[in-house]
Amino acid sequence: MNEKIDLALENQWEAEPDEELKVPLVYISNLKWEIIVFSRREFTFRCREYYQAKGSDTWTFEGVIMDTSRRDKYDNVTLKRVTYHPAISLVNVGFMVIPAPEVTGETS
Repeated sequence: MNEKIDLALENQWEAEPDEELKVPLVYISNLKWEIIVFSRREFTFRCREYYQAKGSDTWTFEGVIMDTSRRDKYDNVTLKRVTYHPAISLVNVGFMVIPAPEVTGETS
């Protein structure tokens, strides 16, 4: 597969029932940070880089991958849909940044 991938475009992938979700490696490699956002509904995402705009409350996250995993009644997680965003910004929202487990070597 030698097709050129434009990381400046949003993209999404969804698994069919009883199929494994497959995302091109270029989108999920080098995700160094896990972001936990504290809002009405807490959620997490991963990104390659993040920074705060100078003199602003705006934080920008680049190379973002979000998933919509849900736990089933047996407490198992099944990844069904993933979206990629070239960048997202958070303004006046509480969040916490931690290194991704793959970066720290704490994968299970």
